[in-house]
Amino acid sequence: MKLYNKPTNCVMVGIYVLFIGVLCRPVAAYIEGPWLWMIASGGDIDSDQLAAASKGRLTENLVAAYGVNEGDTLGQLQWTRGNIFPEIDCLFWRWGCYSDNVNNVINRIGLSNNRGLNYHSAYALINIFSPKARKNVAMGVGSDDSVKVWLNGEIVHVNKVDRRTTGIQDLFRVNLNAGNNLLLVKVSDNLWNWGMFFEIYLEAGDFSTALPVATADISLAVHLSQKYRTTLQDPVIQEVLPNLLSRLQEPEIQALLTPFTIDAIAGNPDLLAQFGLPDEAITFIKENAGVRVMLRDPDFQILLQNPTALSEFAALVTDDESVIPPEKRPLRADVDGNGVVNILDLVRITTRLGRTGPDVADVNGDGSVDIRDIVLAAALIGTEAAAPSAYTLIGKRRGQPLLRPEDIQLWLTQIQHLDLRDPTYQRGVIVLKHLMEALTPKKTGLLPNYPNPFNPETWIPYQLAEAADVMLTIHATDGRLIRTLSFGHQSAGMYQSKNRAAYWDGRNALGEPVASGIYFYTLKVSGEFTATRKMLIRK
Repeated sequence: MKLYNKPTNCVMVGIYVLFIGVLCRPVAAYIEGPWLWMIASGGDIDSDQLAAASKGRLTENLVAAYGVNEGDTLGQLQWTRGNIFPEIDCLFWRWGCYSDNVNNVINRIGLSNNRGLNYHSAYALINIFSPKARKNVAMGVGSDDSVKVWLNGEIVHVNKVDRRTTGIQDLFRVNLNAGNNLLLVKVSDNLWNWGMFFEIYLEAGDFSTALPVATADISLAVHLSQKYRTTLQDPVIQEVLPNLLSRLQEPEIQALLTPFTIDAIAGNPDLLAQFGLPDEAITFIKENAGVRVMLRDPDFQILLQNPTALSEFAALVTDDESVIPPEKRPLRADVDGNGVVNILDLVRITTRLGRTGPDVADVNGDGSVDIRDIVLAAALIGTEAAAPSAYTLIGKRRGQPLLRPEDIQLWLTQIQHLDLRDPTYQRGVIVLKHLMEALTPKKTGLLPNYPNPFNPETWIPYQLAEAADVMLTIHATDGRLIRTLSFGHQSAGMYQSKNRAAYWDGRNALGEPVASGIYFYTLKVSGEFTATRKMLIRK
Protein backbone atom coordinates (compact mmCIF):
# COMPACT_ATOMS: atom_id res chain seq x y z
CA MET A 1 0.00 0.00 0.00
CA LYS A 2 1.38 3.43 -0.95
CA LEU A 3 0.22 6.75 0.46
CA TYR A 4 0.71 9.96 -1.52
CA ASN A 5 0.06 13.67 -1.09
CA LYS A 6 -3.73 13.33 -1.20
CA PRO A 7 -5.32 12.42 2.19
CA THR A 8 -6.75 15.35 4.10
CA ASN A 9 -8.07 13.59 7.19
CA CYS A 10 -6.56 10.92 9.38
CA VAL A 11 -8.28 7.58 8.69
CA MET A 12 -7.73 4.18 10.18
CA VAL A 13 -6.41 1.69 7.70
CA GLY A 14 -8.86 -1.24 8.07
CA ILE A 15 -7.14 -4.52 8.45
CA TYR A 16 -3.73 -2.96 9.10
CA VAL A 17 -4.92 -1.87 12.53
CA LEU A 18 -5.32 -5.53 13.46
CA PHE A 19 -1.67 -6.15 12.69
CA ILE A 20 0.25 -2.93 13.21
CA GLY A 21 -2.13 -0.28 14.63
CA VAL A 22 -0.91 2.38 12.21
CA LEU A 23 -2.82 5.55 11.37
CA CYS A 24 -2.52 7.00 7.86
CA ARG A 25 -1.35 10.54 8.36
CA PRO A 26 -1.66 13.22 5.67
CA VAL A 27 1.54 13.78 3.72
CA ALA A 28 2.71 17.39 3.63
CA ALA A 29 3.60 19.23 0.43
CA TYR A 30 7.32 18.49 0.56
CA ILE A 31 9.95 19.93 -1.81
CA GLU A 32 9.69 17.51 -4.71
CA GLY A 33 12.14 19.27 -7.03
CA PRO A 34 13.45 18.70 -9.52
CA TRP A 35 16.73 18.09 -7.70
CA LEU A 36 20.08 17.09 -9.20
CA TRP A 37 20.97 13.59 -7.99
CA MET A 38 24.15 11.56 -7.58
CA ILE A 39 24.92 8.36 -5.68
CA ALA A 40 28.18 6.91 -4.40
CA SER A 41 29.19 3.75 -2.58
CA GLY A 42 29.41 3.97 1.21
CA GLY A 43 26.88 4.49 3.98
CA ASP A 44 28.94 6.50 6.49
CA ILE A 45 27.56 10.02 6.80
CA ASP A 46 30.93 11.29 8.12
CA SER A 47 32.95 10.04 5.11
CA ASP A 48 33.19 11.94 1.83
CA GLN A 49 31.92 9.43 -0.73
CA LEU A 50 32.22 11.98 -3.57
CA ALA A 51 35.94 12.41 -2.83
CA ALA A 52 36.43 8.64 -2.77
CA ALA A 53 34.55 8.15 -6.05
CA SER A 54 36.45 10.96 -7.81
CA LYS A 55 39.84 10.18 -6.23
CA GLY A 56 39.95 13.59 -4.61
CA ARG A 57 38.96 15.62 -7.67
CA LEU A 58 35.52 16.46 -6.28
CA THR A 59 34.43 16.74 -2.65
CA GLU A 60 31.15 17.25 -0.82
CA ASN A 61 32.23 20.73 0.25
CA LEU A 62 33.13 21.74 -3.31
CA VAL A 63 29.69 20.69 -4.56
CA ALA A 64 28.00 22.43 -1.62
CA ALA A 65 29.92 25.68 -2.23
CA TYR A 66 30.07 25.88 -6.04
CA GLY A 67 27.42 23.46 -7.28
CA VAL A 68 27.45 21.25 -10.37
CA ASN A 69 25.62 21.27 -13.69
CA GLU A 70 23.19 18.72 -14.97
CA GLY A 71 25.17 16.14 -16.93
CA ASP A 72 28.45 16.62 -15.04
CA THR A 73 30.08 13.24 -14.49
CA LEU A 74 31.32 11.26 -11.52
CA GLY A 75 32.93 8.08 -12.76
CA GLN A 76 30.39 6.35 -14.99
CA LEU A 77 27.45 8.34 -13.61
CA GLN A 78 26.06 11.79 -14.42
CA TRP A 79 24.37 14.31 -12.15
CA THR A 80 20.76 13.77 -13.19
CA ARG A 81 17.55 15.71 -12.53
CA GLY A 82 14.65 13.99 -10.81
CA ASN A 83 11.66 14.68 -8.60
CA ILE A 84 11.31 12.87 -5.29
CA PHE A 85 7.77 12.05 -4.25
CA PRO A 86 6.25 11.60 -0.77
CA GLU A 87 5.79 7.86 -1.16
CA ILE A 88 5.01 5.73 1.91
CA ASP A 89 4.69 1.94 2.06
CA CYS A 90 2.87 -0.10 4.72
CA LEU A 91 3.19 -3.91 4.54
CA PHE A 92 1.88 -6.76 6.68
CA TRP A 93 5.29 -8.16 7.42
CA ARG A 94 6.80 -4.85 8.53
CA TRP A 95 5.88 -3.15 11.79
CA GLY A 96 4.74 0.27 10.75
CA CYS A 97 5.25 2.33 7.63
CA TYR A 98 8.37 3.49 5.82
CA SER A 99 9.54 5.27 2.67
CA ASP A 100 11.87 4.05 -0.07
CA ASN A 101 11.48 7.15 -2.22
CA VAL A 102 15.22 7.81 -2.66
CA ASN A 103 15.69 4.33 -4.09
CA ASN A 104 12.66 4.95 -6.30
CA VAL A 105 13.98 8.19 -7.76
CA ILE A 106 17.49 6.87 -8.50
CA ASN A 107 15.91 3.85 -10.23
CA ARG A 108 13.56 6.09 -12.18
CA ILE A 109 16.28 8.45 -13.46
CA GLY A 110 18.76 5.66 -14.23
CA LEU A 111 21.48 6.12 -11.61
CA SER A 112 20.90 2.52 -10.50
CA ASN A 113 18.67 -0.38 -11.51
CA ASN A 114 19.06 -2.06 -8.12
CA ARG A 115 15.71 -1.78 -6.32
CA GLY A 116 17.29 -2.58 -2.96
CA LEU A 117 20.61 -0.73 -3.00
CA ASN A 118 22.31 -0.77 0.43
CA TYR A 119 25.36 0.97 1.94
CA HIS A 120 25.26 3.90 -0.45
CA SER A 121 24.90 7.67 -0.12
CA ALA A 122 22.62 9.85 -2.24
CA TYR A 123 23.29 13.53 -2.92
CA ALA A 124 20.43 15.87 -3.84
CA LEU A 125 21.24 19.42 -4.97
CA ILE A 126 18.74 22.25 -5.51
CA ASN A 127 18.72 26.06 -5.74
CA ILE A 128 16.46 28.07 -3.45
CA PHE A 129 15.62 31.57 -4.65
CA SER A 130 14.55 34.09 -1.99
CA PRO A 131 13.49 37.58 -3.15
CA LYS A 132 15.05 39.04 -0.01
CA ALA A 133 17.41 38.03 2.78
CA ARG A 134 15.65 36.06 5.52
CA LYS A 135 16.93 35.13 8.95
CA ASN A 136 15.99 32.19 11.16
CA VAL A 137 14.11 30.30 8.44
CA ALA A 138 12.83 26.90 9.60
CA MET A 139 13.64 23.85 7.50
CA GLY A 140 12.76 20.22 8.08
CA VAL A 141 14.17 16.92 6.88
CA GLY A 142 13.29 13.26 7.29
CA SER A 143 15.72 10.53 6.33
CA ASP A 144 16.40 6.81 6.21
CA ASP A 145 19.09 6.60 7.47
CA SER A 146 21.62 9.39 8.34
CA VAL A 147 21.41 12.89 6.88
CA LYS A 148 23.66 15.92 6.37
CA VAL A 149 22.58 19.30 4.94
CA TRP A 150 24.69 22.13 3.50
CA LEU A 151 23.44 25.63 2.63
CA ASN A 152 25.68 27.94 0.58
CA GLY A 153 28.72 25.80 1.35
CA GLU A 154 28.18 25.59 5.12
CA ILE A 155 26.97 22.52 7.04
CA VAL A 156 23.68 23.49 8.72
CA HIS A 157 22.41 20.12 9.97
CA VAL A 158 23.75 16.62 10.68
CA ASN A 159 21.99 13.62 12.20
CA LYS A 160 23.91 10.35 12.31
CA VAL A 161 21.10 7.90 12.91
CA ASP A 162 19.67 4.54 11.82
CA ARG A 163 15.92 4.96 11.31
CA ARG A 164 12.91 4.76 9.03
CA THR A 165 11.12 7.81 7.71
CA THR A 166 7.58 8.71 6.68
CA GLY A 167 7.96 12.48 6.86
CA ILE A 168 9.81 15.33 8.55
CA GLN A 169 11.78 14.23 11.64
CA ASP A 170 14.43 16.94 12.19
CA LEU A 171 13.89 20.70 12.38
CA PHE A 172 16.66 23.29 12.05
CA ARG A 173 16.98 26.98 11.22
CA VAL A 174 19.07 28.81 8.61
CA ASN A 175 19.62 32.26 7.09
CA LEU A 176 18.77 32.71 3.41
CA ASN A 177 20.62 35.17 1.20
CA ALA A 178 18.71 37.49 -1.09
CA GLY A 179 18.77 35.69 -4.44
CA ASN A 180 20.16 32.21 -4.96
CA ASN A 181 20.91 29.76 -2.15
CA LEU A 182 22.55 26.42 -2.94
CA LEU A 183 21.18 23.51 -0.87
CA LEU A 184 22.83 20.06 -0.75
CA VAL A 185 21.26 17.13 1.09
CA LYS A 186 23.13 13.86 1.68
CA VAL A 187 21.25 10.74 2.80
CA SER A 188 23.36 7.70 3.72
CA ASP A 189 21.66 4.29 3.78
CA ASN A 190 22.71 1.13 5.58
CA LEU A 191 20.17 -1.69 5.24
CA TRP A 192 16.64 -1.91 3.90
CA ASN A 193 14.92 1.30 2.90
CA TRP A 194 16.26 4.61 1.62
CA GLY A 195 14.06 7.68 2.01
CA MET A 196 14.09 11.48 2.25
CA PHE A 197 11.58 14.28 2.86
CA PHE A 198 12.47 17.97 2.84
CA GLU A 199 10.46 21.08 3.62
CA ILE A 200 11.01 24.85 3.88
CA TYR A 201 8.58 26.54 6.23
CA LEU A 202 7.86 29.68 4.23
CA GLU A 203 4.80 30.77 2.29
CA ALA A 204 4.82 29.59 -1.32
CA GLY A 205 5.35 33.11 -2.66
CA ASP A 206 8.32 33.77 -0.39
CA PHE A 207 10.69 31.41 -2.20
CA SER A 208 11.03 29.24 -5.28
CA THR A 209 13.23 26.33 -6.27
CA ALA A 210 15.07 25.48 -9.48
CA LEU A 211 17.83 23.25 -10.77
CA PRO A 212 21.23 24.59 -9.67
CA VAL A 213 23.85 25.93 -12.04
CA ALA A 214 27.51 25.68 -11.07
CA THR A 215 28.98 29.07 -10.19
CA ALA A 216 32.51 27.87 -10.98
CA ASP A 217 34.54 24.98 -12.34
CA ILE A 218 37.15 25.01 -9.61
CA SER A 219 39.80 22.56 -8.44
CA LEU A 220 40.34 21.52 -4.84
CA ALA A 221 43.78 23.17 -4.84
CA VAL A 222 42.43 26.52 -6.07
CA HIS A 223 39.54 26.40 -3.60
CA LEU A 224 41.81 25.81 -0.60
CA SER A 225 44.48 28.28 -1.73
CA GLN A 226 41.81 30.97 -1.85
CA LYS A 227 40.00 29.89 1.30
CA TYR A 228 43.17 30.11 3.39
CA ARG A 229 44.86 32.87 1.42
CA THR A 230 45.32 35.18 4.42
CA THR A 231 46.83 32.44 6.58
CA LEU A 232 49.16 31.19 3.86
CA GLN A 233 50.45 34.65 2.93
CA ASP A 234 51.92 35.29 6.38
CA PRO A 235 55.70 35.89 5.97
CA VAL A 236 56.58 33.26 8.61
CA ILE A 237 54.60 30.59 6.76
CA GLN A 238 55.86 31.71 3.34
CA GLU A 239 59.43 31.25 4.52
CA VAL A 240 58.94 27.55 5.26
CA LEU A 241 56.24 26.63 2.73
CA PRO A 242 58.47 25.59 -0.22
CA ASN A 243 60.47 23.11 1.87
CA LEU A 244 57.42 21.82 3.75
CA LEU A 245 55.29 21.28 0.66
CA SER A 246 58.18 19.58 -1.09
CA ARG A 247 58.58 17.19 1.85
CA LEU A 248 54.86 16.44 1.93
CA GLN A 249 55.01 15.24 -1.69
CA GLU A 250 57.64 12.58 -0.93
CA PRO A 251 56.18 9.02 -1.27
CA GLU A 252 57.19 7.92 2.23
CA ILE A 253 55.58 11.01 3.75
CA GLN A 254 52.48 10.59 1.60
CA ALA A 255 51.93 7.18 3.18
CA LEU A 256 51.72 8.82 6.61
CA LEU A 257 49.25 11.55 5.69
CA THR A 258 46.05 9.97 6.94
CA PRO A 259 43.25 12.04 8.51
CA PHE A 260 44.28 10.58 11.89
CA THR A 261 47.89 11.78 11.64
CA ILE A 262 46.85 15.19 10.26
CA ASP A 263 44.43 15.66 13.18
CA ALA A 264 47.25 14.64 15.53
CA ILE A 265 49.52 17.32 14.03
CA ALA A 266 46.75 19.93 14.40
CA GLY A 267 46.56 19.06 18.09
CA ASN A 268 50.31 18.85 18.57
CA PRO A 269 52.24 21.06 16.09
CA ASP A 270 55.56 19.91 17.62
CA LEU A 271 55.20 16.81 15.44
CA LEU A 272 55.99 19.04 12.46
CA ALA A 273 59.62 19.07 13.58
CA GLN A 274 59.84 15.64 11.89
CA PHE A 275 59.12 17.39 8.59
CA GLY A 276 62.04 19.79 9.00
CA LEU A 277 60.12 22.87 10.19
CA PRO A 278 62.18 25.33 12.27
CA ASP A 279 61.11 26.11 15.82
CA GLU A 280 59.85 29.60 15.00
CA ALA A 281 57.48 28.20 12.36
CA ILE A 282 56.16 25.58 14.78
CA THR A 283 55.65 28.27 17.43
CA PHE A 284 53.78 30.38 14.87
CA ILE A 285 51.45 27.46 14.07
CA LYS A 286 50.80 26.89 17.77
CA GLU A 287 49.74 30.51 18.12
CA ASN A 288 47.83 30.73 14.82
CA ALA A 289 44.37 29.16 15.03
CA GLY A 290 43.92 29.61 11.27
CA VAL A 291 46.60 27.03 10.47
CA ARG A 292 45.08 24.50 12.83
CA VAL A 293 41.64 25.10 11.30
CA MET A 294 43.16 24.45 7.87
CA LEU A 295 44.76 21.20 9.05
CA ARG A 296 41.42 19.97 10.37
CA ASP A 297 39.55 20.91 7.18
CA PRO A 298 38.39 17.61 5.58
CA ASP A 299 39.07 19.03 2.12
CA PHE A 300 42.62 19.96 3.10
CA GLN A 301 43.19 16.44 4.42
CA ILE A 302 41.97 15.03 1.10
CA LEU A 303 44.32 17.39 -0.76
CA LEU A 304 47.35 16.27 1.27
CA GLN A 305 46.69 12.68 0.23
CA ASN A 306 46.46 13.55 -3.48
CA PRO A 307 49.95 14.18 -4.98
CA THR A 308 48.56 15.91 -8.08
CA ALA A 309 46.34 18.28 -6.11
CA LEU A 310 49.13 18.89 -3.58
CA SER A 311 51.54 19.83 -6.36
CA GLU A 312 49.02 22.33 -7.81
CA PHE A 313 48.43 23.74 -4.32
CA ALA A 314 52.18 24.18 -3.80
CA ALA A 315 52.44 26.17 -7.04
CA LEU A 316 49.52 28.41 -6.05
CA VAL A 317 50.55 29.30 -2.49
CA THR A 318 54.31 29.71 -2.85
CA ASP A 319 55.55 33.23 -3.48
CA ASP A 320 58.61 32.03 -5.36
CA GLU A 321 58.11 33.38 -8.90
CA SER A 322 60.18 30.52 -10.30
CA VAL A 323 57.81 27.99 -8.71
CA ILE A 324 54.47 29.53 -9.71
CA PRO A 325 53.81 29.50 -13.47
CA PRO A 326 52.23 32.81 -14.56
CA GLU A 327 49.09 31.04 -15.77
CA LYS A 328 48.55 29.57 -12.29
CA ARG A 329 49.08 32.69 -10.20
CA PRO A 330 45.75 33.64 -8.59
CA LEU A 331 44.27 36.89 -9.83
CA ARG A 332 42.89 39.46 -7.47
CA ALA A 333 39.07 39.16 -7.49
CA ASP A 334 39.24 35.81 -9.34
CA VAL A 335 36.92 34.40 -6.71
CA ASP A 336 35.96 31.25 -8.60
CA GLY A 337 39.58 30.50 -9.53
CA ASN A 338 39.01 30.00 -13.26
CA GLY A 339 41.86 32.32 -14.27
CA VAL A 340 39.77 35.30 -15.31
CA VAL A 341 37.79 37.98 -13.49
CA ASN A 342 34.25 38.18 -14.87
CA ILE A 343 30.58 38.24 -13.89
CA LEU A 344 30.85 34.76 -12.39
CA ASP A 345 33.10 36.28 -9.72
CA LEU A 346 30.48 38.93 -8.94
CA VAL A 347 27.87 36.20 -8.61
CA ARG A 348 30.11 34.24 -6.26
CA ILE A 349 30.72 37.32 -4.08
CA THR A 350 26.97 37.95 -3.75
CA THR A 351 26.50 34.45 -2.28
CA ARG A 352 28.99 35.26 0.49
CA LEU A 353 27.91 38.78 1.45
CA GLY A 354 28.04 39.41 5.18
CA ARG A 355 30.75 36.88 5.95
CA THR A 356 33.66 37.94 8.12
CA GLY A 357 37.17 36.64 8.60
CA PRO A 358 39.37 35.07 5.91
CA ASP A 359 37.26 34.52 2.82
CA VAL A 360 38.03 34.17 -0.87
CA ALA A 361 35.29 36.72 -1.66
CA ASP A 362 36.93 39.40 0.54
CA VAL A 363 38.55 41.03 -2.49
CA ASN A 364 39.86 44.13 -0.70
CA GLY A 365 41.10 42.15 2.29
CA ASP A 366 39.35 44.22 4.97
CA GLY A 367 38.02 41.21 6.85
CA SER A 368 34.43 41.24 5.58
CA VAL A 369 32.56 40.56 2.34
CA ASP A 370 30.46 43.59 1.42
CA ILE A 371 29.49 46.00 -1.36
CA ARG A 372 33.07 47.30 -1.61
CA ASP A 373 34.23 43.86 -2.75
CA ILE A 374 31.58 43.83 -5.48
CA VAL A 375 32.65 47.24 -6.76
CA LEU A 376 36.33 46.33 -6.70
CA ALA A 377 35.71 43.04 -8.52
CA ALA A 378 33.66 44.91 -11.13
CA ALA A 379 36.57 47.31 -11.64
CA LEU A 380 38.92 44.38 -12.28
CA ILE A 381 36.70 42.63 -14.82
CA GLY A 382 38.93 43.86 -17.64
CA THR A 383 38.88 46.48 -20.35
CA GLU A 384 35.35 45.74 -21.55
CA ALA A 385 33.62 48.58 -19.68
CA ALA A 386 32.75 50.22 -23.00
CA ALA A 387 31.39 47.02 -24.56
CA PRO A 388 28.07 46.06 -22.94
CA SER A 389 27.59 43.18 -25.39
CA ALA A 390 30.59 41.46 -23.85
CA TYR A 391 28.88 41.55 -20.46
CA THR A 392 25.76 39.97 -21.90
CA LEU A 393 27.87 37.12 -23.22
CA ILE A 394 29.85 36.35 -20.08
CA GLY A 395 26.92 37.14 -17.79
CA LYS A 396 24.81 34.22 -18.95
CA ARG A 397 24.95 30.47 -18.37
CA ARG A 398 22.85 28.21 -20.58
CA GLY A 399 20.93 31.18 -21.93
CA GLN A 400 19.90 32.63 -18.58
CA PRO A 401 21.38 35.76 -16.97
CA LEU A 402 23.35 35.15 -13.79
CA LEU A 403 22.76 38.71 -12.60
CA ARG A 404 19.57 40.72 -12.65
CA PRO A 405 19.40 44.46 -13.37
CA GLU A 406 17.49 45.02 -10.11
CA ASP A 407 20.40 43.45 -8.18
CA ILE A 408 22.85 45.85 -9.79
CA GLN A 409 20.52 48.80 -9.18
CA LEU A 410 20.46 47.87 -5.48
CA TRP A 411 24.28 47.85 -5.42
CA LEU A 412 24.45 51.24 -7.11
CA THR A 413 22.02 52.61 -4.52
CA GLN A 414 24.16 51.26 -1.69
CA ILE A 415 27.29 52.71 -3.27
CA GLN A 416 25.84 56.22 -3.07
CA HIS A 417 26.27 56.08 0.71
CA LEU A 418 29.97 55.20 0.49
CA ASP A 419 32.98 57.48 0.06
CA LEU A 420 34.66 55.81 -2.91
CA ARG A 421 37.14 58.36 -4.24
CA ASP A 422 39.70 55.80 -5.35
CA PRO A 423 39.82 55.73 -9.18
CA THR A 424 39.66 51.92 -9.16
CA TYR A 425 36.37 51.95 -7.27
CA GLN A 426 35.04 54.70 -9.54
CA ARG A 427 35.78 52.51 -12.53
CA GLY A 428 33.87 49.71 -10.80
CA VAL A 429 30.80 51.93 -10.58
CA ILE A 430 31.03 52.65 -14.32
CA VAL A 431 31.30 48.93 -15.08
CA LEU A 432 28.26 48.14 -12.93
CA LYS A 433 26.23 50.78 -14.79
CA HIS A 434 27.21 49.24 -18.12
CA LEU A 435 26.27 45.81 -16.78
CA MET A 436 22.82 47.01 -15.79
CA GLU A 437 22.28 48.50 -19.23
CA ALA A 438 23.42 45.30 -20.93
CA LEU A 439 21.13 43.09 -18.83
CA THR A 440 18.04 45.30 -19.16
CA PRO A 441 15.84 44.28 -22.13
CA LYS A 442 15.45 46.93 -24.82
CA LYS A 443 11.70 46.24 -25.10
CA THR A 444 8.95 44.49 -23.19
CA GLY A 445 7.86 41.18 -24.65
CA LEU A 446 5.96 37.92 -24.13
CA LEU A 447 7.88 34.75 -25.01
CA PRO A 448 6.72 31.20 -25.90
CA ASN A 449 5.79 29.01 -22.93
CA TYR A 450 7.74 25.84 -22.17
CA PRO A 451 7.20 22.97 -22.38
CA ASN A 452 4.56 23.19 -25.10
CA PRO A 453 2.57 20.94 -25.45
CA PHE A 454 2.52 20.25 -21.72
CA ASN A 455 0.83 18.22 -19.00
CA PRO A 456 0.00 19.46 -16.45
CA GLU A 457 2.33 22.43 -15.82
CA THR A 458 4.13 25.03 -17.90
CA TRP A 459 6.27 28.16 -17.51
CA ILE A 460 5.52 31.41 -19.35
CA PRO A 461 8.58 33.67 -19.82
CA TYR A 462 8.53 37.39 -20.49
CA GLN A 463 10.79 40.45 -20.29
CA LEU A 464 10.30 44.00 -19.03
CA ALA A 465 12.12 47.02 -20.45
CA GLU A 466 11.15 49.02 -17.36
CA ALA A 467 9.51 48.46 -13.98
CA ALA A 468 5.76 47.87 -14.25
CA ASP A 469 2.67 46.13 -12.85
CA VAL A 470 2.35 42.68 -14.42
CA MET A 471 -0.70 40.45 -14.88
CA LEU A 472 -1.22 37.29 -16.93
CA THR A 473 -4.64 35.93 -17.99
CA ILE A 474 -5.46 32.55 -19.47
CA HIS A 475 -8.53 32.04 -21.69
CA ALA A 476 -10.17 29.10 -23.44
CA THR A 477 -10.77 29.18 -27.20
CA ASP A 478 -14.37 30.31 -26.59
CA GLY A 479 -13.13 33.37 -24.67
CA ARG A 480 -13.91 32.10 -21.16
CA LEU A 481 -11.49 33.37 -18.51
CA ILE A 482 -9.74 30.36 -16.99
CA ARG A 483 -7.20 31.89 -14.65
CA THR A 484 -5.72 35.27 -13.67
CA LEU A 485 -2.14 35.44 -12.37
CA SER A 486 -1.21 38.79 -10.82
CA PHE A 487 2.46 39.47 -10.05
CA GLY A 488 2.22 43.04 -8.82
CA HIS A 489 4.97 45.59 -9.45
CA GLN A 490 8.11 44.04 -10.95
CA SER A 491 11.52 45.46 -11.84
CA ALA A 492 12.87 45.65 -15.38
CA GLY A 493 14.63 42.47 -16.40
CA MET A 494 14.41 38.99 -17.89
CA TYR A 495 11.79 36.63 -16.42
CA GLN A 496 12.70 33.48 -18.32
CA SER A 497 14.11 30.85 -15.96
CA LYS A 498 11.78 28.58 -14.00
CA ASN A 499 12.34 30.48 -10.78
CA ARG A 500 11.30 33.79 -12.43
CA ALA A 501 8.87 33.00 -15.27
CA ALA A 502 5.11 32.88 -14.73
CA TYR A 503 4.00 29.40 -13.69
CA TRP A 504 0.68 27.74 -14.50
CA ASP A 505 -0.29 24.40 -13.03
CA GLY A 506 -3.00 23.66 -15.59
CA ARG A 507 -5.85 24.46 -13.18
CA ASN A 508 -8.66 26.99 -13.23
CA ALA A 509 -9.46 29.56 -10.54
CA LEU A 510 -11.28 26.86 -8.52
CA GLY A 511 -8.24 24.59 -8.50
CA GLU A 512 -9.76 22.12 -10.98
CA PRO A 513 -7.61 20.61 -13.78
CA VAL A 514 -8.61 21.97 -17.17
CA ALA A 515 -9.37 19.78 -20.16
CA SER A 516 -6.99 19.03 -23.01
CA GLY A 517 -6.93 21.57 -25.80
CA ILE A 518 -5.69 24.97 -26.93
CA TYR A 519 -5.57 27.92 -24.52
CA PHE A 520 -4.47 31.53 -24.93
CA TYR A 521 -2.32 33.45 -22.46
CA THR A 522 -2.17 37.27 -22.41
CA LEU A 523 0.45 39.46 -20.74
CA LYS A 524 -0.74 42.88 -19.55
CA VAL A 525 1.90 45.38 -18.37
CA SER A 526 0.66 48.55 -16.60
CA GLY A 527 -2.13 48.90 -19.16
CA GLU A 528 0.38 49.96 -21.84
CA PHE A 529 1.55 46.63 -23.24
CA THR A 530 -0.56 43.61 -24.15
CA ALA A 531 0.50 40.47 -26.01
CA THR A 532 -1.15 37.09 -26.52
CA ARG A 533 0.19 33.63 -27.41
CA LYS A 534 -1.34 30.17 -27.50
CA MET A 535 -0.42 26.90 -25.80
CA LEU A 536 -1.59 23.30 -25.88
CA ILE A 537 -2.42 20.96 -22.99
CA ARG A 538 -2.17 17.34 -24.10
CA LYS A 539 -3.30 14.64 -21.67
